[in-house]
Amino acid sequence: MSSRNLRFESRRGAGIPRFRYWLPAACTLAAPVLLCLQFTPLVETRPQLSRAEAVRVEGLLLDSVPQAPGVSGPHAFAWNREELNLLGRHLLSLSRMSPEWAARVDLRDGALEFEVSRSLGFVVPLYMNLRGEITGGDDPPALTALRLGYMPIPPFLIDRLMPDLSDAMASDDPLLAEAARLLANVENVSLGAAEIRFNVHWDPEMLARAGDQARQWLIAESDRQRILEYYAVIGRVADEIADSERAIPLGRLLAPLFLEAQGKSLQGSDPIAENQALLQTLALYVNEENIEQLVGAEAAEDMPAVKFVEVRLQRRQDLAQHLTSIAAITVALGPDLALMLSTAKESWDARHRSGFSFSDLTANSVGVTLATLATRDRESALEIQRRMSAVRSDSEYMPEVGDSRDGISADDFSELYRDTGSVEYRQRLAEIRHLIESTRVFAGL
Repeated sequence: MSSRNLRFESRRGAGIPRFRYWLPAACTLAAPVLLCLQFTPLVETRPQLSRAEAVRVEGLLLDSVPQAPGVSGPHAFAWNREELNLLGRHLLSLSRMSPEWAARVDLRDGALEFEVSRSLGFVVPLYMNLRGEITGGDDPPALTALRLGYMPIPPFLIDRLMPDLSDAMASDDPLLAEAARLLANVENVSLGAAEIRFNVHWDPEMLARAGDQARQWLIAESDRQRILEYYAVIGRVADEIADSERAIPLGRLLAPLFLEAQGKSLQGSDPIAENQALLQTLALYVNEENIEQLVGAEAAEDMPAVKFVEVRLQRRQDLAQHLTSIAAITVALGPDLALMLSTAKESWDARHRSGFSFSDLTANSVGVTLATLATRDRESALEIQRRMSAVRSDSEYMPEVGDSRDGISADDFSELYRDTGSVEYRQRLAEIRHLIESTRVFAGL
């Protein structure tokens, strides 16, 4: 009995010196991590944008787009501190990073200061806080100071965080290379206490390439295969169309595509993923885009050419393009961004082109509704597949828009509705919403 106790005490005593060596080493390793974390955020999270703030963001985005977006040339931007923070809050909301993330910027002569907080979601409130400064003068703006929690980041590490644009443009990553080319088009940046000003060489072709790369980056490898398969379905439908038939209704494609998706789902595939790929492929075809824009040149190399047939909705090609484009945006980036882009596009048309169109807005709303229900959850995705696979006419999912007011100028729109935040405009949207929810496809969902 006593010998066992002696042996036990001996083992315990032998472990204490080892523990004494490990404890300081563990503390040394943990100290930098602990210094990066704080118990209070630098920036408090803010509530969702109010309707008035959302209208303000819409106006800022409209003012940022040239009157002729299809023409290359210089374009000037100017935003004050309040506008920058409003745009930042909206971006965080759309990217689904709030409320975990919060950010704030401030301006002073020659510098932009920023603060970012990220809640780590532990039982004890714990935050990762980042504070930095971007300075500018005769040279391009540069990140000159950075602090993570209590720890200042050394200058040599800050330099490593800022890649050289020429190196980035030569990157093997197409998305990084296009992003670097876009940044290279930014010049004459002026940081003042009142606002930030800069010029951009607006290049529509470069923006289109960057958009294509972003779309491909958002698509997983398994989804690329799905897109190719749905593109083949479209090809089979197109081959059945007589050469004398000038155009087909959108439902002519919707029914067989959703029937294909339903069959895949019944065999065990994810119905949400199937619907996402279906809507992205449909938008590509209806808008006469190349399959390479979604899957890349290598994946599309062995894909046989697909005959193009004009697709219409209520005898209008533009309505089919509106519905399918916004549906693809919704499945990729969410309904909030899709709805904002829809309204902003019509407001821009009211200013610079054909005028505000409630017909287009109705098609956009149908596209957002379809994409949202097709990807909301498994049950909803399967039900949409069942209903859409039986579509025989446009009226089963799209309200008639023949009596909608179109071509409303910016002045007339202001007189009728004031802006997109007014009670009158929201009532008009509610009427459109009710008509959509009364169709056979969307009723009761």
